[in-house]
Amino acid sequence: MKKILLLTLVLFGALLLSACGGTVRGTTWPGLAADETTAYLADLSHVYGINIQDGAEVWRFSDPNDNKAQFYATPVLTSDGLVIVGSAGSKHILYALDPHDLITNGDFKNPAVKWTFTGAGGAWVAAPLIVEDKLFAPNADGNLYVLDLSDGQSQKQPIATIELGGRLWAQPVTDGERIYVTSLDHRVHAVNLADYAIAWQADIAAAIPGAPALGPDGRLYVGSLASKLEQFDPETGAHQSVLDAQYWLWSTPVFDGDTLYFGDLKGNFYSFDAANNKLNWSIQPDGAITANAILQNDHLLLATESGNLYAIGKDGKTLWFEAVGGKIYTTPVVAGDLILVAPLETDFYLAALDSNGRQVWTFPPKK
Repeated sequence: MKKILLLTLVLFGALLLSACGGTVRGTTWPGLAADETTAYLADLSHVYGINIQDGAEVWRFSDPNDNKAQFYATPVLTSDGLVIVGSAGSKHILYALDPHDLITNGDFKNPAVKWTFTGAGGAWVAAPLIVEDKLFAPNADGNLYVLDLSDGQSQKQPIATIELGGRLWAQPVTDGERIYVTSLDHRVHAVNLADYAIAWQADIAAAIPGAPALGPDGRLYVGSLASKLEQFDPETGAHQSVLDAQYWLWSTPVFDGDTLYFGDLKGNFYSFDAANNKLNWSIQPDGAITANAILQNDHLLLATESGNLYAIGKDGKTLWFEAVGGKIYTTPVVAGDLILVAPLETDFYLAALDSNGRQVWTFPPKK
């Protein structure tokens, strides 16, 4: 229990440290994304572009005009190749980086900044969501900012600012009609895509750090620090608890057909039958689980705070595990045949494993 409490204090304390200009690696979780060629790692004062084939640094970004900028939101990639990532530093800037326009700066290459948005009042913790040519960006100031990606502006102005309240820490999801956003002030929000009006708001009496999951039947599933899995009607916001977990639910549930997979901060990992509202099984590999499970072929990949990566069959049996090291809070990413893992408290920032969990390379950034 003490370990879980420490984890929670570390994660919640990240914003406090960023406001004070703290820069000790290990007090925040890195953000990680990838495409076919490059891994994008947001880690404190830098965002890195890393070659997936060999782990070599391609570029790095830091803002020369903001020495308190800190990055740990997951980068988001646009269809035209830009990398969008927000800072948790004092200026709260959202950047669009162009990795195809690199500028040599001493021993490093830096991507050009295509545009910025400076109107937010809080840290960027959540990744934004792209819907066609619009960017829906939730901020810790409680606002959901809507930006037009096609307006050609270098200094973005929001086309809508939707006041939701609370700290928004999770990427929104959409069903094509509404955007769904969770917050730390206990609420789930539904916003109409057509006119940006709030369709409904529902309170579940506990903080919600993770994003909602959309089921194949269109219903929403949300985990919270009340240790409950809640099911929502997307039309009305009516909800009910469908499972009592053993402890707090931090991660975002993941669907595979009608089956929902998620973990809790006591290290339990659950398989839930959403069609029949019943638990299939639960196991306890080791360590608190804040990262989302991800599907790979016919099994799931699960990272734990203990620094281990597990391949778990859909029957709950462990196929293999690899001791990556350090502590893992960030969801791993599958990139081609590789599994990318970004731990804390290690001498490398990123590791690539093959499909059997064997280490292929590690990325320690050059000083």
